[in-house]
Amino acid sequence: MVSWLRSHPHSHRVAVLAALLAAIVLLLPAPGAGAVKPQRTYLALGDSLAFGYQQAKFNELFPNEDPAAFDTGYVDDFGRFLLKTHRDTAIVDDGCPGETTDSFIEGPCRYQLAFPLHHPYVGGPTSSQLSDALAYLNAHPGAVSPITLDIGANDALGVIEGICNKEPACIAAHAPALFAHIASNLSAILTDLRGAAPQAKIVVLGVYNPFAGKVAGGDELTAALNEVMRSDAASVDARFADPLRAFNPPGAREQPRICLLTNMCTPLEDIHPTDLGYAVLGGLMLRRYLPGSPWRP
Repeated sequence: MVSWLRSHPHSHRVAVLAALLAAIVLLLPAPGAGAVKPQRTYLALGDSLAFGYQQAKFNELFPNEDPAAFDTGYVDDFGRFLLKTHRDTAIVDDGCPGETTDSFIEGPCRYQLAFPLHHPYVGGPTSSQLSDALAYLNAHPGAVSPITLDIGANDALGVIEGICNKEPACIAAHAPALFAHIASNLSAILTDLRGAAPQAKIVVLGVYNPFAGKVAGGDELTAALNEVMRSDAASVDARFADPLRAFNPPGAREQPRICLLTNMCTPLEDIHPTDLGYAVLGGLMLRRYLPGSPWRP
């Protein structure tokens, strides 16, 4: 990794993004010994990114998947900052690999039918992530903040890989209906979360394009989807973290950046982030969470 960075100086800017979270954590003073801090919960919601999934780690553990082994995700990075500033913070990670906006609302997330999650849902493995989140919020009124959410990528993958087999014209033709479906479901999810937690800081994570230049027009469609998500987030006074520029910079930098921040360039061609990629996502989420940060990156 070090030799790669030396031969690609522009990647140092990515390293700076990834280091943001760690640097702030190290520089912040620890809470005073006598200070009384209200107990709080960080509720993390979403799909495999919230779970911290990586295919190589899954393969190594199979069939004895231990959720505790998936501990290098953006939720872990972001959570370390919260624990530095509020040592009594509870981190509840509801993330479920493979989750779509439909399964988030209606259930079940199929991963939970076979393997354990970081936080099993109170209604059992056939229940929905949204029902578990609302149950937790209702049981802990006023104590949950922040809430982070990433959802919608698997809806898109269902079109890109499932229906269209990565064929650009097919993807473009299905994009309007896909975007409308994600927008409707995401709006419903965020409305329910805001209603149950009116005081919470909510940060929504957008999507990056793991296929880079392999699918013509992919970056443009990803940007358009992120704008849909940004609008839904703004409608409930939530903030939006856009990873597209960090993962998919324009021109010749894009492919090496995808190789650095995702596992797409490994034999597994895994779309999920590397540890560095997850740290970049955590840094982006932190930037949107901190007081005084602008609405647009």
